[in-house]
Amino acid sequence: MTTIILINGSLNPSSNTKKIINLMNNILVKQGYSSKVINVGDLELPLFNPNTNNNAIISELIEDLKQAKGFIIGSPEYHGGYSGALKNFIDYLNSDIFINKPIGLVVLTGGIKSGINTLNSLRIVLRSMQSLVIPQQVAISEKEFIDNNLPLQSKQRILSVIQGLTMYINLINKKHQEITY
Repeated sequence: MTTIILINGSLNPSSNTKKIINLMNNILVKQGYSSKVINVGDLELPLFNPNTNNNAIISELIEDLKQAKGFIIGSPEYHGGYSGALKNFIDYLNSDIFINKPIGLVVLTGGIKSGINTLNSLRIVLRSMQSLVIPQQVAISEKEFIDNNLPLQSKQRILSVIQGLTMYINLINKKHQEITY
């Protein structure tokens, strides 16, 4: 069964980022995918220091991350960028976790026309780790939430990221099956 890891880069336990990540997780489960949500805030990671063996702190997650076939990474937008907590988490990881694995991006913003710089920043960092950041991405504004729910149009944009991610995962799995070594 294909495992997809969803990473919530918000420290706020009641954040809209977490709500979107959980919504995406529920959709994936309904579609028959195995998935796991990682809330960066629950990890309480100290600031990454390359001169110490920090990977021991997240060693139990490393194997799950390596086995994942794809990722969805979500972050709130802070001053035009993604959260420092998410960057700190990513700094703990080696590139081999993401090499040639598809990643879908979702950003929660304060404004209707925000999010592009944050998505692009995440894309640059993850591409430098040799991941396959998919073209489908979404920025959702907190202003889109009405009584804690999203309108259909917003949900359709979220679904397009899931569809893009699963399409890439399936293409990669099929290609691996066709290759004989």
